[in-house]
Amino acid sequence: MTQPTAADDVPILGRCACGGVRLVLTPPTAFASHCHCETCRRSHAAPLVTSTAVAEAAFTVASGAELLVGYASSPGVTRSFCGRCGTQLVYRKAGLDRVYVPAAVLDHLDRPVEAHVSYEERVSWLAGVESLPCFHAKGDQALPWDTGRRASA
Repeated sequence: MTQPTAADDVPILGRCACGGVRLVLTPPTAFASHCHCETCRRSHAAPLVTSTAVAEAAFTVASGAELLVGYASSPGVTRSFCGRCGTQLVYRKAGLDRVYVPAAVLDHLDRPVEAHVSYEERVSWLAGVESLPCFHAKGDQALPWDTGRRASA
């Protein structure tokens, strides 16, 4: 596993889409991985969820705690989201001294993504992602590293 570096001791800030809930994680994080489990995929409406985690003591809701809504997604598991914009923000499992946070809501990570978890539950249609054309924003301008292929309309 990749170890965080001394330069990565900067607090990791995060927020929901509307900015109502703001989070602070104190590094080091425990890991960073892509989760392919069905529950994560459905909860986030995404083919995979990249997450990280810190000890409970290294996690703070800096503002907007009153906006957090909890959902018991399975026995002993609570997923919390912003009640205003719906952004998934926190995953907690009873008995674990960890708070899991989706990397997409964070400003940075203190480590690279290290692994795929629950890979056996992956969606079949995600194969070959790295071979697809890459475009700037949501337009049709290919990025410089793209192979020049264009998606058919």
